[in-house]
Amino acid sequence: MKIRVRNLRHSPPETALIDLVAQRLDVDSAEVLGLDIVKTSVDSRHHRPIRVHTVDIQLRVPEAVLQRFHGDPQVAPAPPPREGLYTGPLKRLGAQPLVIGSGPAGLFAALALAEKGYRPVVIERGKSVRQRWKDVNAYWRYGRLDLQSNVVFGDGGAGTFSDGKLYTRRNDPRNSSILKAFAELGEAPDLLVEARPHLGTNRLSRVLLRLHERLEREGVTVRFQAHLEDLMVENGRVRGAVVNGERLETDAIFLATGHSARDVFRLLHRRGVALEARPFAVGARAEHPQTLINRSQRGTESPESGPADYMMTYNDEKRGRSAYTFCMCPGGEVVAAGTEEDGLTVNGMSYSHRADQFGNSAVVATVRPEDFGGDGPLAGIEFQRRLEVAAFNAGGGGHVAPAQRIPDFLAGRASSGEFETSYRRGVRPGDLTALLPPQVVSVMRRGIRSFGRLVNGFDGPWGVLIGLETRTSSPVRVLRDAESYESVNVLGLYPIGEGAGYAGGITSSASDGLRAVERVEAVKQLV
Repeated sequence: MKIRVRNLRHSPPETALIDLVAQRLDVDSAEVLGLDIVKTSVDSRHHRPIRVHTVDIQLRVPEAVLQRFHGDPQVAPAPPPREGLYTGPLKRLGAQPLVIGSGPAGLFAALALAEKGYRPVVIERGKSVRQRWKDVNAYWRYGRLDLQSNVVFGDGGAGTFSDGKLYTRRNDPRNSSILKAFAELGEAPDLLVEARPHLGTNRLSRVLLRLHERLEREGVTVRFQAHLEDLMVENGRVRGAVVNGERLETDAIFLATGHSARDVFRLLHRRGVALEARPFAVGARAEHPQTLINRSQRGTESPESGPADYMMTYNDEKRGRSAYTFCMCPGGEVVAAGTEEDGLTVNGMSYSHRADQFGNSAVVATVRPEDFGGDGPLAGIEFQRRLEVAAFNAGGGGHVAPAQRIPDFLAGRASSGEFETSYRRGVRPGDLTALLPPQVVSVMRRGIRSFGRLVNGFDGPWGVLIGLETRTSSPVRVLRDAESYESVNVLGLYPIGEGAGYAGGITSSASDGLRAVERVEAVKQLV
C-alpha cells in the first residue's frame, strides 16, 4: 500500500524531499522505503517561489500512519490505477488499415494498431519533420508558404510547431501512458511530474524522429507527401482511398487529418459522410513582455521560479458567450500559421526553455453556427476563410499581421506607430475590431478588462493584439457512433482526433486515437 501526501511545500535545497515527507508524517526517514513524485507546481503568491508536490510514498508500516492521520485530507491511501479501457464488442480489420494524418491521433493509433498485430500505412500530405522545418523557416523568414508543408500540415501535425503542451483537462486513464511515451522518446523525465508538462517545439521534433524509428520497428509504413484525393465508398462501407492517384484498398480508415484539412472536409461532404457544423472560437494573440507576466503572477523575475503563465476565462451569462485565454506560451513567440496564399491566421509557440522576451496567448471568444452567415456543415470553414482573407489584406500581404495595442482595442481606435513584437513577418498597426464580428469584439473587450484584474498590466499599454487567431479547434464534426467510433453512416471509417471534433490538444488527440483502436480485435503477428 502507498500513501499519497498532497500540498507538500518544498524549498530546495534547504531540506531533502524524503526528509520533508518524514517530518510531515512524523516518522523517521529510514521508515520511508520509496517515494514517487506525482505532480509538481510552483506557488509564488508570497513573492518567494515554493515548489508544491503531490507524492506517493511507501512506508514500512503504512497502516499506523494512516490511522494517525485519519481525517486529514492531505494524507490518504494512494488511489489504485484507474480502469476505463473499452470492454465492448471488438471488430476485426483487414491486414493493412490506413491512417490518414500523422498528428498525435494518427501516430498513436498507428502504434496501437501495430501492437495488435496490424501493419498500418500512415498517409501524410506534408513532409517529414526535418524537411518541414526548412519549409516553415522559409515561410516565417521570407513569406514563402508551402501549401502542403507548413506550420499546420506535416509530420506531427499542428502541434509540432507549438508550445508542446501535454496537459489536458480530460481525466483519461490513457494519459499516463501517453506522457510516459513522450518522456521516454524525448528523454524528458520532467514531464512525468510537472503539473503542466510541456515539451516545446525543439523537443517535439526529437520525439518525432524517435517515434518514427519505433513505428518502423513495429512494421508501420509512413508515406509523406501523400495526398488523400478520394474515398472509395460502396453501399455505406469504406473500400479504400485514392492517394496521389493510386487506389489503396482497405476496409478500415482512421481519419486523423486535423482541424485545418479543409479539402478533406469538402471531400467527406461530397461522399455523403455525415458532418455537422460545430462552435469554436476566434480572436487574436495577446502578447506582453514576459517580465510583466512574471511580476504579476509571481512577484519576482527569479530564474528559479521559471516563466509564469496564466489561464483565464470570462463568462458573459447575459449574452451566452465567453472569452478566454488559450494556448499560453511563456517566453515564446507569435507565428504565422496560414495554409492558403491569400489567408492569414496566427498561432503561438515556444521552445522548451521558454526564455524568449515575450509571452503570448490566444484571446478568443466563442462563435456558434448561427454566427457563420451560411447553412450546412461547412459554413464554419467559410466563416474562418473570410476572417483570414480580411487579416491577410489588413496586413498588406506577405503574411504580415495586423496588430493593435490593447488599450486602443478597448477604446475602439486604430493603432499607429511602431510595434516591438516577436512576430517574424512583421506587423502592421491598424484596427482589429474592423476585422472581427461585433459580437466577438464586445465579449473580448469585457474579457480583457476582466483579465486585467487577474494579471496586472494585461489590459495596459505594454499589451499588443496580433491577428487573427481563427483555428482554435475544428469548425466541423465528423459524426461517429459513440460505441464503435465508426462514422454513423460509413462503416469502416473511424474519425478521430481534433480534426474530427473529438479532442483539443496533443494528449487528448493521442488518447482519442488509442480509444478508437481499443475497439479493434488483435491479430497474430505477421512474419
